[in-house]
Amino acid sequence: MSLSTRTAAMPQVCSASASPRTSTSHKGRFGGLMAGLLMLGTLAGCTTAATGGAYLLPQTTQTAAQRSVAADAPLLEVMPVQLASYLEGGSLVYQTDDITLVQASQNLWADDLQDMLTRQLLNQLKASPAQPLSQYRIADTSLSGLKGARLSVSLDRFIGRHDGQSVITGRWRLRGVDGSVLEEGDIQTLTPLTDDGYPALVNSLGEGWRVTGEQLAREIAKALPSTADAS
Repeated sequence: MSLSTRTAAMPQVCSASASPRTSTSHKGRFGGLMAGLLMLGTLAGCTTAATGGAYLLPQTTQTAAQRSVAADAPLLEVMPVQLASYLEGGSLVYQTDDITLVQASQNLWADDLQDMLTRQLLNQLKASPAQPLSQYRIADTSLSGLKGARLSVSLDRFIGRHDGQSVITGRWRLRGVDGSVLEEGDIQTLTPLTDDGYPALVNSLGEGWRVTGEQLAREIAKALPSTADAS
């Protein structure tokens, strides 16, 4: 099952980071203009980009409710979100044309991106009211010795794009206790930026990840066996 969310394009990210690092993307063909991405200090919102900054993903407003889950309830393990190698360097990344990715040299993630994405996904799954997901124990894979259904998520895009949107793409897969694939699909979430600058990009990526988490929770709930069947 594919997850796809698309919204209208909004203003561009401005790039005022000095000496950005570049890498080449091997996928995708996009239209739109790249105005604003390579202009240094000329667009509104570029002050932060020019001086650099360290950013955390915004916290979702949804918080995990206190749930009463039986100690012997079936387990859903959430594996750490896997990232494409170019996303592991700690830099915010944006796409300037069909094939070029720029890694900001002065605008960085303040915490490990994989850890932030995994924590937020865990919290959203725990907060979901969807049945039977809400009756599962949900934990990361650090709980050694326990065996349950397992969710894996991999991202090949978590970036800004020259048409004024943030882009999150990847794959997800849900396996049962016996290792069989219960469901899998693509992730594609496009979220408009509401302003220029790196803070707007971070907020857009945070909103996109929130939407992705909600969609994943719904799809996982459809695929999981009922707690009676899973016990």
